[in-house]
Amino acid sequence: MGTLLDTLAKSASEASDTAAQLSYLTDQRTGQIERVQNQTQLQRTIAIKAVEASTRATEAATQAAEAKKKLDVVVQEQKAQLDATRRLHATQVAKAGPVAGLLLGSGDAAAMEASKRLRAALVVPGVLADGSVKPCSTNETEYANGKIPVAGLCPLFGAAGQSLRPGAAAAFNAMSIAYQKDTGSPICVTDSYRSYAEQIAVKAVKGKWAATPGRSEHGMGRAVDLCGGINSFGTPAHLWMKQNAPLYGWFHPDWAEPTGSLPEPWHWEFAG
Repeated sequence: MGTLLDTLAKSASEASDTAAQLSYLTDQRTGQIERVQNQTQLQRTIAIKAVEASTRATEAATQAAEAKKKLDVVVQEQKAQLDATRRLHATQVAKAGPVAGLLLGSGDAAAMEASKRLRAALVVPGVLADGSVKPCSTNETEYANGKIPVAGLCPLFGAAGQSLRPGAAAAFNAMSIAYQKDTGSPICVTDSYRSYAEQIAVKAVKGKWAATPGRSEHGMGRAVDLCGGINSFGTPAHLWMKQNAPLYGWFHPDWAEPTGSLPEPWHWEFAG
């Protein structure tokens, strides 16, 4: 009130300046109040959005957790079904594997064809390797014993420096992968393809335990000598081979059986 009276008491020009100043200050205060109100509203809006976002995130996390629980149940059910199938298949293999081995070892064309049909019937996707391992080469040309060039050989899975003919190697590798799934390691190999010179050297060391140079199945790239337990009759590793090897075209020859003319648990041959 005093300021207003003072303004009225002043000259017109002075009063005009003072009134202008008062108007400016009033506008400033009004602007500050509006800015504070705007900031408050902005903060309120941000807080609301943050709460909404947090709520959505919580709901999403809950939904994800529920979905995972359902998925875990389905996975466990599928695993149980697969385990049951594998147990049943293992029983079938235990019965059919040795039969396939006898058919392969007979050398009879009809018996070998029957063995192939038996092996095909035992293939179960996801349970037994189905021969999907491809040969590293298509070179299946027949060469003289111990004279196979590098181009006619393929490396063996998990066995550095070892090789066989393409078809034999592919079948062996599929078998070795299956063996690794069951035991934790690939099949142990000490000998595979032997050149003629190597056959002479082996014969000099092993005597009767090695074939005459030029007549060995090793020289044809279709035989292996194995280790890691397979080289002993009656071990779990040897029994695994007896049951499963024929399903991949591999067999233990009669002469190498415990009652054979030259017992060699480590020696296995490929019949195709």
